[in-house]
This record gives sequence, C-alpha cells and structure tokens, in this order.
Amino acid sequence: MPIYEYRCNRCNRKSSHFFRSVSKAQAPACPHCSSSDVRRVMSTFAVHIPWDSGMSIPSTESMGDFDEDDPKSMTEWAKGMRKDMGPAFGRELDEFAAEVEAEQTGPGDALDDE
Repeated sequence: MPIYEYRCNRCNRKSSHFFRSVSKAQAPACPHCSSSDVRRVMSTFAVHIPWDSGMSIPSTESMGDFDEDDPKSMTEWAKGMRKDMGPAFGRELDEFAAEVEAEQTGPGDALDDE
C-alpha cells in the first residue's frame, strides 16, 4: 500500500496520495487546483538511527596530550568533543571557554598593553 507524492505542474504544490496497491497507482488530479498535469516526485523520508551511532569516543591514545590540570587543554578537548558529538554536547562549553579565556587574560592584562 504505497503513498506517492506528486507535484502539480500548474500550481506547483505538492500532495500525497495513498493507493491500495502498486498496480492501481495512477497520476491523480491535483487536490488544490484540480489539474491533471502532475508529476511524481521523490518523497522525503526519515531514518531512525541510534543516538550514539555518530559518536567517536576518544581512545586513550588520542588523549595522550590531554592535561586535565590545564584549563586551555580542557577547553581544546571539549571543543573537539563538541565537534565530534555535535550540538547535543551542550551549550555549557561556550560558557566554560569564555571563563577560561577570562582567567587566562586576567582583569588587568588588557590595561598592561598601553
């Protein structure tokens, strides 16, 4: 029991049509303007994948140059994780990176350049 999508060549609107069998699938009239000048188009679809399928968890070899006591090293690691995991990694990273940069520059460093 297929559902096909058609685009009207007259009004350019898309519509979905259900058919009880593949053999009975014929180009229908446009439900918007009643034109019979329609063409079948590729339907959109969704693919359900496990949430962790795109993750690349770092191995111990890739974390060899990671220093947990160095805020800059932590920031670089977190940026890499965000790149690998996407926006689902959370927005807290932006706040963390801003705090680390503020601590590294210090409150009086900007005035020392004058």
